[in-house]
Amino acid sequence: MQIKDREFYYAVDPDNAGRLWNVVWVHTHCKYAYWEFHDVICFDTTYLVNQWHMPFASFIGVNQHHQSILLGCALVTSEDIDTYKYVFMTWLRAMDWVRPTTILMDQCESIKAALRVVMPDTIDRYCIWHIFTKLPFRLKRVRDHKIARREFKSVVLDSITIDEFEGRWDEFIERYGIGYRNWFSNLYSERQRWVPVYLKHYFWVGMLSTQRCEGMHAFFDGYINGQTILKQFVEQYEIAVRAKFDKELQSEYSSVYTESSVYNGYEWEFQIHKLYTRKMYDIFTMQINGSYLECNCKNFQSAGIVCCYILEVMRHKRIQKIPDWYILRRWRRYVIRPHLKKFFPGGYPTMTDEFKKYNMLKKWFDRICDVALENEL
Repeated sequence: MQIKDREFYYAVDPDNAGRLWNVVWVHTHCKYAYWEFHDVICFDTTYLVNQWHMPFASFIGVNQHHQSILLGCALVTSEDIDTYKYVFMTWLRAMDWVRPTTILMDQCESIKAALRVVMPDTIDRYCIWHIFTKLPFRLKRVRDHKIARREFKSVVLDSITIDEFEGRWDEFIERYGIGYRNWFSNLYSERQRWVPVYLKHYFWVGMLSTQRCEGMHAFFDGYINGQTILKQFVEQYEIAVRAKFDKELQSEYSSVYTESSVYNGYEWEFQIHKLYTRKMYDIFTMQINGSYLECNCKNFQSAGIVCCYILEVMRHKRIQKIPDWYILRRWRRYVIRPHLKKFFPGGYPTMTDEFKKYNMLKKWFDRICDVALENEL
């Protein structure tokens, strides 16, 4: 990979006998994408590779089209604190020591301890989906356990204020008589790491869980499986990432060269229609059609788009334009994204001649694109 791309980064960590222990790698286009989208990161290690069940760790971000993008990977032999410290330190070294603002992760003590050392200023959040999947086991001996599970999720997801959540939590624990169970006590003691009402003033691109990582792993399922040996894994991984990158380019093309209809015709809607990428405008229209209002929902702070309440106030006040600071750069359409210009040389081992030809034309093509975009603006 480094012969094809000098900016490709990797680090191999062998054991005392010289055998592979850990390996971390980051493609060039991943590094450039991270500089643009390092505000929110998902980190997950649930995917197991080859007959030794090596955890496949992935760093996932979200691009301007609300797509999951790969920002680096690792294969590890152990899941202890030292291993995760090595992975995080190595990954940050590849990213020029730019730390993410927020990170979603599984409820893992080793990951948490490593993060405290390597990224002490990064806001971390537990994946709420992993917590919810444990409810059937934790509530199976409770009367009306199915109803209890629904009530638990409502307490967590539907509480608007901290006082409301804490009051409803106490009522739930008392009603089902589970105050003595350590799992619930520990969850409550760490509520600021996973309950949405405590975290909604941070930017999370609207995410509550690491399901983007799960989705990225599902993407790899068509290329690798639990029996894939390491050599095959590397080859198939490259093909899979190439396919993912191609989809990102397709979304970029669709966003620039196709149009969606404007819904209600407000001037601020035309404003958003012009500035947002196609996918983000479609998401924005869901807020236009919002059927409920929450004065402190913090949707803009956590998801990056104005909520239905703000839009309703604007209609009532006849405000014609959305203040510019409400339109985040990361969702804008006509922004030059350097990582999309970084050719991905992986995936096709026999494309050496094509790659050389591409490099000859690339600098002129980039200049033409920049001039065209600037003139259009």
